[in-house]
Amino acid sequence: MKVPRISIITVVEYPPAVKYARVVLYPTREDYLLATRWQTKLRKLGSPLPAADLVIAAQAVNNGLVLVTRDAHFKMLKEKVAKDLSLEII
Repeated sequence: MKVPRISIITVVEYPPAVKYARVVLYPTREDYLLATRWQTKLRKLGSPLPAADLVIAAQAVNNGLVLVTRDAHFKMLKEKVAKDLSLEII
C-alpha cells in the first residue's frame, strides 16, 4: 500500500493539503543540491522556475516517488532537465 506523502513546502504554501497525506517530507541537503543543479541548467536555458517547485520535485526524485500535481511548471522541469522525475499531472 502506498503511503501518501507531502512536502512541508506544499504544506506551507497550502496548509489544507496536509489532510491528504500521512507523512510530511522535509527537504534534505541532497534535495537542495539537486534543485540547485536543475536551476543552474534552467537559468542557462532562460527558463528558471520557482525554488519551491524545484525542491518539491527533488524530494520526489530522491525518494523514488511519483509527483502528483496540477502545476504545469513540473512538466517543463521534466522535459528540460529532470528526465528521471516521475510525474502525474492531474
